[in-house]
Amino acid sequence: MAKSLMAVFFGMLFLFASYFGGQIEGRFFPVIDKTVVTHVERDIENRSLVWGHAMQLRDCSFVRLEWRIGTPAHYAAIDVVFLDVAELRPDGVFDFGPWKLHATPDQVMKRSFATVVHRCHPLWNTETVFWPMAE
Repeated sequence: MAKSLMAVFFGMLFLFASYFGGQIEGRFFPVIDKTVVTHVERDIENRSLVWGHAMQLRDCSFVRLEWRIGTPAHYAAIDVVFLDVAELRPDGVFDFGPWKLHATPDQVMKRSFATVVHRCHPLWNTETVFWPMAE
């Protein structure tokens, strides 16, 4: 009985860590920080072109960027198209953009947030959340 309870306990611990580990790690040990949107302009399709800079704190592999309108509790996904050249970013400050977001500039700056997902180790993907800030 004790072995089965231990197996259930460690199974639950593993599920908790695999589901929430990336969010917890990203909050306390973010991969990027100080993300600032330096310029947003509307394109002819009423979408936004976004430029900015951020600081990479850790050497991890980029997996994806998830941009959303709303709050972390209630949101809708925004499509993101990277128009800049793909590159490996060293630790430190880096520029980004243009990125095309399928949202208006007002939605991007006032009602959106993004989650950047990186692979730092084999346990889970690390999720760093940021809200656009103007300089």
